[in-house]
Amino acid sequence: MGTGVDRRDLTAGGVALALATSAVLVAALLARGGVVFGLVVLAAVFVPLERVFALHRQRVLRSGWRTDVVHFVVNNLLTNLALVVPVVVVGLALRAAVPSALRHDIAREPAALQFTEAFLLAELCGYAAHRAAHQVPLLWRFHKVHHSITEMDWLAAAHLHPLDSVWTRSCVVLPLFALGFSRATFGGFLVFTTFQAIFIHANVRFRFGPLKWVVATPAFHHWHHSNTPEAYNTNFAGEFPWVDALFGTLYLPKGRVPAKYGIDEQQPAGYLRQLAWPFQHR
Repeated sequence: MGTGVDRRDLTAGGVALALATSAVLVAALLARGGVVFGLVVLAAVFVPLERVFALHRQRVLRSGWRTDVVHFVVNNLLTNLALVVPVVVVGLALRAAVPSALRHDIAREPAALQFTEAFLLAELCGYAAHRAAHQVPLLWRFHKVHHSITEMDWLAAAHLHPLDSVWTRSCVVLPLFALGFSRATFGGFLVFTTFQAIFIHANVRFRFGPLKWVVATPAFHHWHHSNTPEAYNTNFAGEFPWVDALFGTLYLPKGRVPAKYGIDEQQPAGYLRQLAWPFQHR
């Protein structure tokens, strides 16, 4: 398993970065023993799908895949650790501001109703957080790490800066926490949205007919990553394209697919360099 440092970086600094990245990777593996199993299962599902139903012809081990494996293994651990701060500082304050009677009423609702309410609220909050990440310069410095992807596949979903993930997850999780939704609702929501995020990045050419206007698909999300001017600042929703339609940001042209992905700015190679990238002044 590589660290994302190529042969041109075999200087003293490059070796130090490779060793530091390896240490971070090993620490994450020790803390999250099941992550390798999850990675293998996802690869077993998506690699064959992307070979048989490929949208764009590209290698399975495309450029940057080693770095994205490190993102996959490490980022969720770092994000969860960093989320403690907003949950404790902001979440408890918001929860105290919500009438206890409202929290108790929500907690007593049937699981299906809770899940539906939580899903709709989380989708609206996630849309707002994602749109802000594109329009607020400070947030974009971190979100651009994800948009620097130039070859889309299932593993690209993990190519994120942890602080970008903290921002998005905070905007989604804190309202649910403050309103008192159950842990089971949280768990079901996170499992579904995690798999959905991986699926909509996949390099597949599936067609979903009228459902493409209702549920997010790879065709919908690939346009969000397109480096095409007419597609800029579109398709922010995570699960429901109709949310973008509601706010005037839907872009899903018939019979076309993005020709290229990414941003005009060149990202640095390697996991630790990509973590440092948003902090570098230009």
